[in-house]
Amino acid sequence: MAEPVNHLCKGCFLCIQECPREALSIRTSKDYLLLGDSYWTPEIICKNWYQAETGKIPVSGAGYSGPFSGEGFDSMWTDMSEILRPTRDGIHGREYISTTVDIGKKLPALKFDSRGALASPIPPMLSIPLPIIFNTLPFGRHTNVYESIAQAASHLGTCMMVDPAEWFNMKYMAHLVPLLTQPVREDLIKACKMVELDYDKTVLSVVREVKEIHAGTIVSVRVPCGEEVEEIVAELTSGGVEVIHLHADLNGRAIDPGSEPHFIKDMTLQLHRHLVELGMRDEVTLIVSSGIASAEHVAKSILCGADLTAVDLPLLIALECRYCKNCCNGLACPIELEEVNSQWGAQRIINLIGAWRNQLLEVLGAMGLREVRRLRGELGRAIFVEDIQKETFDKVLAEEVSEHDRYND
Repeated sequence: MAEPVNHLCKGCFLCIQECPREALSIRTSKDYLLLGDSYWTPEIICKNWYQAETGKIPVSGAGYSGPFSGEGFDSMWTDMSEILRPTRDGIHGREYISTTVDIGKKLPALKFDSRGALASPIPPMLSIPLPIIFNTLPFGRHTNVYESIAQAASHLGTCMMVDPAEWFNMKYMAHLVPLLTQPVREDLIKACKMVELDYDKTVLSVVREVKEIHAGTIVSVRVPCGEEVEEIVAELTSGGVEVIHLHADLNGRAIDPGSEPHFIKDMTLQLHRHLVELGMRDEVTLIVSSGIASAEHVAKSILCGADLTAVDLPLLIALECRYCKNCCNGLACPIELEEVNSQWGAQRIINLIGAWRNQLLEVLGAMGLREVRRLRGELGRAIFVEDIQKETFDKVLAEEVSEHDRYND
């Protein structure tokens, strides 16, 4: 007979705390400590596992016990302190909060003819219901994994970037964004709403070739983070590129080690400000990927100036990947990703993205925003550790110097 549910362990650890002989103890599992790396920490992986399994937001009854600052996204906080009347709980449906974003070029102004008819040519535009699309996979590129992600993308109404040389299924064509190589495939350009090209010095000529084949296809250019990224993006935007996909390595660091700043958050902020100064920001959609490990990173990326984010490794983590890097080293996968059931995998990805969206709604609701588009570049609702340190310690140091000078006088 099965043990009654009310007799099962509740995880309160009261037995450990009140054991009269201190015979019981608890310590962190060695297997847990081996998960991921210094960026994709065991805590991040386990929280994403929980969200993929339940679709719920992870909540700790003991509150947040971690550091209040660190590197990358941890050096940035969202600020709700100046909101008098927040939009109340879009997560529970009492007031609608839109998470829809548009991909494509925006017109600076509309022109009408003498009869009042629209005279401006309308560029192609793609709307998706949340600011998250699925990036190409860093590893684990198996047919069943692709099927899982494609099913999830279809259910969520978002897009999935994929190398057609590895996998492409016409069944999900409406949601696929093929990564094109030379020579470009006309059939994919005509069939897909959006395609992507890797950046090189001749990419503008390829963009023109794609537009000649089908003017209604949105073209994205994937640009690696490096020293000249601002100049490259400005050139591409001037050349008519509608979408820029800014990417770094899996830990969100610049691919070019000599570039400054080196983390995706800082590079996004710098690039957004540069385009604003040039008066070109609304002429291009900015997709940011790499280092997007949790729901808060989506909101913080948009605050820094991104229009939307592309996630990759969290999709594999949703399928119970441990990020042990065996795949990268040619070793067998301990969880056998290649054998994953595609329907089971799709549901776990849907659960994860649903939990992330609910957390985004919480942020927007607490800030009093009713649509995620208004969050883009809204730096008045962000706090950066370096700014706080400068504001605090520059004043302290200035007072110390003043006191020193007065004493010497």
